[in-house]
Amino acid sequence: MNPLPDTKPRILLVDDEERILRSLGMLLRMHYQVFATSDGHEALAILRREKIHVLISDQRMPVMSGTELLRQAREIAPDTIRILLTGYADADSAMEAVNEGEIFRYINKPWGPKELRDTIAQAVQIALNLEAPATLPPADESRLTCLVLDRDIATYQAVKEVLEPAHGVIWRRTVDGALDVLTSTQVAILVTELSLGDEDLSAMLKTLKQAHPELLTIILTCFKDTSRLVDLINQAQIYRYLPKPLRKGLLGRNIESTIARYRSLRASPAQLMTQVVEPPALPDQQERAAKMAQYLTWLRSRPKAPA
Repeated sequence: MNPLPDTKPRILLVDDEERILRSLGMLLRMHYQVFATSDGHEALAILRREKIHVLISDQRMPVMSGTELLRQAREIAPDTIRILLTGYADADSAMEAVNEGEIFRYINKPWGPKELRDTIAQAVQIALNLEAPATLPPADESRLTCLVLDRDIATYQAVKEVLEPAHGVIWRRTVDGALDVLTSTQVAILVTELSLGDEDLSAMLKTLKQAHPELLTIILTCFKDTSRLVDLINQAQIYRYLPKPLRKGLLGRNIESTIARYRSLRASPAQLMTQVVEPPALPDQQERAAKMAQYLTWLRSRPKAPA
């Protein structure tokens, strides 16, 4: 008598340390069918032949880096939810994981078992929802709006050159001006610095993602603060990080990718679930996010000025 097939959701673990694979396997096997390998090439072969719901990869591996594995995994199995698990604070790798691998979460080693189980459960549920057929027709939004939040007019001009006349571009130099636009206009893409002078925009970006999960953000930055970057991956689902000064070709390719992703999100409630973000973890972050949410609510409630 043939055994019944294992119908549990499928997790693929990739790490060059066998003890990590064993530890993760013991943590997850009760609820998931677990595949494990220390070789990135073997991981890609598994993705080609098996339906994998969640891929969890280490970053620093001798055969293939985690970011390269995630990049190729995105092409082979785009609906597999990707998580980077690493013990090394490396800002460049984190940015590559966003830009190339479009990761769902970035988790530091050593991980908390509950945090990891909760994150994987959330990722699995999203992957299972993606298996269901789409229930909405593609959104008819031929002309989109991009908001540029930057004091430098050169950024606005570069984005405008890429997008117009097919799409609209609005430029604001202050947070208040940007929030006025965001509360009155359907914005698809936000292109922004991470800081305006001494003003950190992290709380605003996290709050906006909770209020508008379909909004995709491109960060322009030269900073190398890994912990801040990881917070923005997990709590604001930043879509792309681009260096300044902007290069037109790189900007154009990434904006084209962002437009395609935005339309996909708008057409599918299941796809939109991939934009779910973690709540701020620290009390001061929670307070800043709460104040920003209150401000957004106040802006929406203001009476509109007469035309």
